[in-house]
Amino acid sequence: MKKILLILIFLNSTLFSNQNIFIIKNRDGKVIKGKKIKHSKNSFFDDLIKEQKKLLSQLQNRNFKRDEFNKNHIIKDAKQYLGGKYVWGGTKPKGFDCSGYIKYLYEKEGIALPRTAYQQSKVGKLVTRDNLKKGDLLFFLTDKKRHIPITHVGMYIGNDKFIHAASRKKGIIISSLSKSKYNRYFVKAKRIIK
Repeated sequence: MKKILLILIFLNSTLFSNQNIFIIKNRDGKVIKGKKIKHSKNSFFDDLIKEQKKLLSQLQNRNFKRDEFNKNHIIKDAKQYLGGKYVWGGTKPKGFDCSGYIKYLYEKEGIALPRTAYQQSKVGKLVTRDNLKKGDLLFFLTDKKRHIPITHVGMYIGNDKFIHAASRKKGIIISSLSKSKYNRYFVKAKRIIK
């Protein structure tokens, strides 16, 4: 009895009308049986593609008034996570670190930021403390042992207050800029959006 060598070849080209080919060959390479397999639609992926197209369309058609975009929408979104969990390295709502939280909020508005607080401090326009506006990023040196000039970031929300993922113990909170320990740790502020 001859041993049969089973070979599966999946080709996805126009030569075969986008159909897979199933081939069984013997040891000598002679085709014993071959069959074209028709692709069936995958409703799960079709639904994902439809949803993606819908979201892209909504983003393209979204008319932001610059003041709403800069000040109100991103602040409102940030406050939804108050009391949320702090997780070192966290970038999702189930747990954020300080820069992961800021990156997440800005990305929801279509603005890509670097991952760490130090990297984030290198982008945008430098602003003075006297000229802070809602949505500005505040940078702090809270841990000198890390030997980098910036170790923490938060977002200014107006009235001398900022929102940030503070620590494991406190989570996401609102703090006073001038009447908290962060006053002495403040390094600089950056404006990413006007």
